[in-house]
Amino acid sequence: MKKKTAKQPNRTWVEINTKAIETNTQTLKAVLRDEAFLIAVVKSNAYGHGMVMSAKAALNGGANRLAVDELSEALELRAAGIKAPILVLGYTLPDLYAVAAQKNVVITISSLDSLQTLSKMRFAKKPRIHLKFDTGLHRQGIPESQVQQAIRIASNKKFTAIVEGMYTHFAVMESPHRAEYSKSQIRLFNAITVKAQEKGLPAFVHASASSGILFSKDFHCASARAGIAIYGLWPSSDIRKWADGTTLVPALSWKTIVTEVKLVSKGKRVGYDLTHEAARDSRLAIIPVGYWHGLPRNLSNVGTVLVGGTRAPIVGRVSMDMTIIDVTDIPSVKQGDEAVIIGTQGKETLSAEEVAEAAGTINYEIVTRINPLIPRIEL
Repeated sequence: MKKKTAKQPNRTWVEINTKAIETNTQTLKAVLRDEAFLIAVVKSNAYGHGMVMSAKAALNGGANRLAVDELSEALELRAAGIKAPILVLGYTLPDLYAVAAQKNVVITISSLDSLQTLSKMRFAKKPRIHLKFDTGLHRQGIPESQVQQAIRIASNKKFTAIVEGMYTHFAVMESPHRAEYSKSQIRLFNAITVKAQEKGLPAFVHASASSGILFSKDFHCASARAGIAIYGLWPSSDIRKWADGTTLVPALSWKTIVTEVKLVSKGKRVGYDLTHEAARDSRLAIIPVGYWHGLPRNLSNVGTVLVGGTRAPIVGRVSMDMTIIDVTDIPSVKQGDEAVIIGTQGKETLSAEEVAEAAGTINYEIVTRINPLIPRIEL
């Protein structure tokens, strides 16, 4: 993490407004039903926003816990001095169960195989776990057919771990018009947790991610997991319309500089495979960002970049480390000028959602795939 200086010494950088993350966290806390905990999901470099700085901002905003994808992320947070409870959502290798316990990190057990393996191990300090159940996503989670067996193992007094909580994940919560499927999932999850609690397992349960938090309190449970929304991005356009009145503040801007400006005559072809032909005498600029940095190749000939507060179209192929933009209508552009890939410049804004739409993908992928080696600058 770096603090912003008057002049950036980088060819490309990402600016993170940590106050926006705090504000979004407060907003989501206020949406949750009374006394529900908020788990801030900071996996995958905090969806591209910088994990440590984002975790601290979310905790400052009132998040009760943190969640990551793998143990290495949790250990990085611990090394940064973060003492808040951390849940690992993804698969943890059995060889690392003891490490998680020693570092006070909670792990997810999402299959009967993992649960049986865990039950045969012995530890100086018992690992703490959350059981994950598959209620209809059919991805990670203990399926309904194995629920009784899982509960029997986990509720045994000789079980070698401490079951701290239980959770599931929705399949179509981003689509309010498919709410019946989500309702079927929560009914199944509630039935599972009732059976588990009858056997002495804990009542700390969670099901909703950002979309569920914003959709309805009926899905909030004792806790909920907020990922994309704490960064000021919407889980889907449908949820944004549904949650009209809720304001989220985007926290991320991605910037670069112009490294060259050149003239190209009408009819000349541009870039790899010569996919763009200049329709007029043109002025082109180069920015030192390409698909290695996370700029989707799908933006070739369809994306835009902001320069001088004006939209400049991407022309030709997005290359590995460079991209060409047409600045014919922005005559003041010169080498060293700032260009904005995501964010605001002057009166124009390029949102992650707009970039994602042009690239044929979702905002999650756009921000998460920004190369983690690019400096994140805390504003």
